[in-house]
Amino acid sequence: MTKTPRRGGALFLAPVLPADRGNGLAMRVGFFLDAYAREYRVDLAVIPIASAGAKSEAFARSRAWRMQIFPRPVPDAHFSLIAAVRDPAERLAAFRRYQRPSLASFTGAATRQMLMGWIEGCTYDVVHVSRLYLAPLIDAWPNAGARPRFVIDCDEDDAAAYRQLARIVRRAGASVDADWADCEAKAFATLASSALPQFDLAFAASAGDAASLRRHSTALTLLPNVAPQAARPIRRRRHRSKMLLFVGTMGYAPNHDAARWLITRIWPRIRGGLKSPARLMIVGSNPGSALDRLGRQRNIVVTGAVDDIGEFYRRADVALIPVRAGGGTRIKLLEAAACGVPIVSTTFGAAGTTFRNGRDLLVADQEEQFARACLRILTRPRLAAALAARARRRVSQDYDAKAWSAWLAARLSRLAGQCD
Repeated sequence: MTKTPRRGGALFLAPVLPADRGNGLAMRVGFFLDAYAREYRVDLAVIPIASAGAKSEAFARSRAWRMQIFPRPVPDAHFSLIAAVRDPAERLAAFRRYQRPSLASFTGAATRQMLMGWIEGCTYDVVHVSRLYLAPLIDAWPNAGARPRFVIDCDEDDAAAYRQLARIVRRAGASVDADWADCEAKAFATLASSALPQFDLAFAASAGDAASLRRHSTALTLLPNVAPQAARPIRRRRHRSKMLLFVGTMGYAPNHDAARWLITRIWPRIRGGLKSPARLMIVGSNPGSALDRLGRQRNIVVTGAVDDIGEFYRRADVALIPVRAGGGTRIKLLEAAACGVPIVSTTFGAAGTTFRNGRDLLVADQEEQFARACLRILTRPRLAAALAARARRRVSQDYDAKAWSAWLAARLSRLAGQCD
């Protein structure tokens, strides 16, 4: 992308290196960065709080006038003391008193000082914040000069996502982890209430998240995830052995939960119903020791981070989205559809999208139902081909990156006009 002078400057704060492929959060941040670069001269500050995104900096650098990837921040002193408490009950009690999300602990005084030092002497028309947990960074915004317009992409309703996760882990018997997730939910709700009114424009990735966050800000509007611009219809490779694929950043708790549920509860039912050989591929960064151990079973592969996700879609017979918690919408669903791979998802995994059960994909929420849906696709080639074709059309109609980029550019242009 050629850098062309724009009407003014924008500061873009990201918790991950923006990208056009790979990590879902990195791709959403990359989509916003690309739109900003069409309207503003962008100073990109990457404060790496989230899981690793792209390995290459080329995409981000081609869209930024200045770019700084800061060292991974450390939690503030208060949260560090909480984390050092050994007794789980005492640690939880201390976290309740902290009243901030754990991710927001990375935006303490040291991080703000580092950022303010980098932008010292700069003026901006717009400051964009990627994710709610970065919002505390604008609390220390210098008062000198005209106030910039503040924009935030919440992506999801973090409080709702943690409440869902708490219910899941509580049902699994992990009461301490559930209590912690409930505390995270309350902390995110408090942060949303105090921070979102400061922003002139705010976005969420699904209608449900936008509706729930709108009680904190009337500036909240829907901007869905889009099919990755790098994703194209691919030439599928057929093999005698069936391949089932689950893609996601495994360091993200809802994806980790989904992978464990898939391996331990659903996969044995699929294997029992198949006469042909099959493999289950769990693809994504930061799987952790628990998933690594589960991946040592026969016919299961846990890859960790990969360079080319397209290679896995070329070999996949079905893409699985067994997600039971989280927020926003699943980029992995759009990616699989754009690549022409038939999909089986939970209701939650397809929530907030226009994909229809039985027409664009198959939806199932119980273990036996999910396995049966997978078997239908694996054993009925015509059904698989029809679902994949309709899902690709759905992506092109409703989640086209160029169309939504033009829509966002128009919103940013109007915002720029307010600054003139």
